[in-house]
Amino acid sequence: MLSGVDLLIALTIILVGATVMGTLGFGLGLVTVPVLMLLVDPQSVVVIVNGSIAVLMLLVLLQARRHLDLRLAGGMALGGLAATPIGVLALDAANPTILRLTIALVIMVLAVLSLFRVPLPFAHKRLAGPVLGFLAALSVTTLSVGGPLVAIYAVNRGWSPAVMRASLAFYFLVFESGALLLYALSGLADREDAGNIAILLPAVLAGFALAVVLVGRMNAPLYRYAVIVVIISGGVILLGREIAGL
Repeated sequence: MLSGVDLLIALTIILVGATVMGTLGFGLGLVTVPVLMLLVDPQSVVVIVNGSIAVLMLLVLLQARRHLDLRLAGGMALGGLAATPIGVLALDAANPTILRLTIALVIMVLAVLSLFRVPLPFAHKRLAGPVLGFLAALSVTTLSVGGPLVAIYAVNRGWSPAVMRASLAFYFLVFESGALLLYALSGLADREDAGNIAILLPAVLAGFALAVVLVGRMNAPLYRYAVIVVIISGGVILLGREIAGL
């Protein structure tokens, strides 16, 4: 279990990640995974990050529930739920390097297109929500990274910041709850993982509180650019880490 200096580092990075995700609706994995990988084994990182996301998204959804539109978020959530069992199985069996590189490259390309307001035709297709919800959940349950895929989809659909934040919270909460249950049933999560999630909970709560303050001070253009900056930064970090490890 985390303790001493490692615990202080983990609390700090979870605080930053929870603030980002609580504000934008995604990004905790992008921020925290590179640091947590230095402190605990990769499998435990996935479980800890997904547990923290589930708690945080429950809080965000309760706070922003009046902005939730199930017609927008429902398809993504169903796609995410369908991907969860596959992602949990892949966590125990897959070599993640090629998958991480592919995800990072896709995220970077889509983020740059979004930055320059290049419309993505597939974003308005009926199956875009379920398909991207499936792919993002598959990535998150396996690697703790993948949220930018649905964030880019939401940006291209022109969702308001409030709707995007509430919809992504609902999406993440649905499939993360299923993932945590399957982690426990399959033996991928143990008491030590549960203990680490519990001792990091204060940082999650503090990040949520900071996010509530920040959300109230962000207008729509600033929110949009913050989303794209986090996506590009996370993609660069993910891509750089994987290339360095080859």
